Amino acid sequence: MWGGKKRLYSATKFILYTAGGSVFLLIGVLGVGLYGSTEPTLNLERLVNQSYPLALEIIFYIGFFIAFAVKLPIIPLHTWLPDTHGEAHYSTCMLLAGILLKMGAYGLVRINMELLPHAHSIFSPWLIIIGTMQIIYAALTSPGQRNLKKRIAYSSVSHMGFIIIGISSILKRDLMEPFYK
Repeated sequence: MWGGKKRLYSATKFILYTAGGSVFLLIGVLGVGLYGSTEPTLNLERLVNQSYPLALEIIFYIGFFIAFAVKLPIIPLHTWLPDTHGEAHYSTCMLLAGILLKMGAYGLVRINMELLPHAHSIFSPWLIIIGTMQIIYAALTSPGQRNLKKRIAYSSVSHMGFIIIGISSILKRDLMEPFYK
C-alpha cells in the first residue's frame, strides 16, 4: 500500500537479506549456547567467561559477523538498504536508519567483541580496511543519486563505516596487556 513503484522488489530483497543474516545468527547462537558445558545456556554473564579453541572462535566470529554485517550494513551486504530506503515511506526510512543499522553495530560490540575477543583482535585490522573502503565508496556514490532517500541511504552506509572503524579499534585490555608494558 505504501512505497514507490518497486516496493515489492525492495521488500522482497530486504526480507531475503534479513532472513539470510538471521540464519547465520541462529547457527551462531546455537553453537555458542551448546558448546562446552553440560547445561546449554544463553546467559551472557556465563558466556563471557567461556573460552573456545581459536579455530572455533573464528568460525563463531565469522557467522555472527555475517549476520550483523547485513544489518549494519557492511559492503558488499549493503545493497538492500538503498533499494529499501528509496521505495519505503519516510517513517520506515527513519526506523531503518535510526534503529536497524545501529542494531548491527550493537551486535558486533556485544557479541563479537565481548564473547569472542581473540577472533576480534585477529579481524580488527581487516575491519578497519573495510570501514575505510566503505566510507570512501558510499560517500562518492551518494552525490550521484537522484532519489533523495537513496542518497540518504548511501550516506548512512558511509557513516556506518566510521562506526566499523571505531568498533575495530577497541580491543579488550587483557588481550593487549603485553603492549601496555
